[in-house]
Amino acid sequence: MVKVHEPKKGKYIRIRVRNPKSFKKGSFRTHDIGRKGHSKRIAGKLKQKGSWATQAFLVLKSNRNLVPDFVRQAKRLTSRRKKKRRKH
Repeated sequence: MVKVHEPKKGKYIRIRVRNPKSFKKGSFRTHDIGRKGHSKRIAGKLKQKGSWATQAFLVLKSNRNLVPDFVRQAKRLTSRRKKKRRKH
């Protein structure tokens, strides 16, 4: 479920990896990736497992050429998650 959202206002394009409802309230943290302020990772604690996971990536609108790379990475994260589920 990778979704890309570019709001009219704000600095960032959001690439959603997981539904925010899957995370514990108040557990979200934002981390810079690469150069400070250019791209970020939003992580939080999952409700069921309590482990940390990526909820979304934020990419500066001026760096929109990087969005396809982040979408590929997000799809890898979601495909890994599906493979793990099948084993159980």
